[in-house]
Amino acid sequence: MPLLDRRVQVLFDPREYAQLESLASEQGRSVASVVRESVRRALAQPTSSRQAALDRLLARADGSPAPPVGEWAKVKESFERETLAGIA
Repeated sequence: MPLLDRRVQVLFDPREYAQLESLASEQGRSVASVVRESVRRALAQPTSSRQAALDRLLARADGSPAPPVGEWAKVKESFERETLAGIA
């Protein structure tokens, strides 16, 4: 485990904190470890979602090299929905 040497204060409303305590208790962990894991996942997500979007884009380009047929607005909407989903 890396050395933990930075402290951050985060305030939660009572309901959220109770949910955190319950989750931590169910997993046999501290609230702090649950929060740290959530932060790690959030920090890793943008890269993975961008990579996933790029992979979908490249797979689509490789799978159908012919230009799309149809009304541009519908083609564009379909492309955005299928290829760019998950990018924040």
